[in-house]
Amino acid sequence: MVDKRLLNIQRMILRQHAAGTASDADLDAINRLVVESVKKESRAGMDAARVRAIREREKISQSQLANIINMSANSVQKWERGVSTPTGAALRMLEVIERKGLSAIL
Repeated sequence: MVDKRLLNIQRMILRQHAAGTASDADLDAINRLVVESVKKESRAGMDAARVRAIREREKISQSQLANIINMSANSVQKWERGVSTPTGAALRMLEVIERKGLSAIL
């Protein structure tokens, strides 16, 4: 996930910009940093700890997660053990669940 400190700074700059105390350049700069951070995180892929953290946060089993993202329970087990990593549609679904929660795709 994007560093919470960076997001807090972005919110602060947004408030300052609305109040007229931060320039457009300041706002553009922080927005570029946030976008770059998101892109970097996305390129890094989804490691075992992130997959497990998503599943545990949503309070679902490996087989339930597998059914939701149309994968096998064996695949989810391999991801959580670090044997393989999710790719393609499964990776995108996990990213959506991570950002917006399970309710976003159900």
